[in-house]
Amino acid sequence: MKKMKHYVKPECRFKCRFLEITPALWLCPHAAFGEASYLKGAVEDARVLLARAGGYDVVLARVVTEEDMRRTAKAVAAEKKKADPPASEQVRYG
Repeated sequence: MKKMKHYVKPECRFKCRFLEITPALWLCPHAAFGEASYLKGAVEDARVLLARAGGYDVVLARVVTEEDMRRTAKAVAAEKKKADPPASEQVRYG
C-alpha cells in the first residue's frame, strides 16, 4: 500500500488563505504561522518581501492561477491516458 504525504494547512480565524513564504513561515493579512513566526523580525521582513512582490492579493491570485493550471493539466493528462492507454496497460489474450 502506498503512503500519502499528509499535512495540515493552517487556517486563519477570518477564513483567509495563508501563503507559504518559506516552509517555516506562512502569512495571511491577519496572522503568521510556523516556527519562524516567533523569530524577531522574521514576520516583518516577510511582509516587506510580500509587499515588494505586489501585495497579498496579487500573490494569492498568482498562486491560485498556477494551481488551476496544474489541476487542468493533470485532468487533461488523465483524460488522454484514459482515451489512449499505453500498450503496457492493454490486456492481450491468447
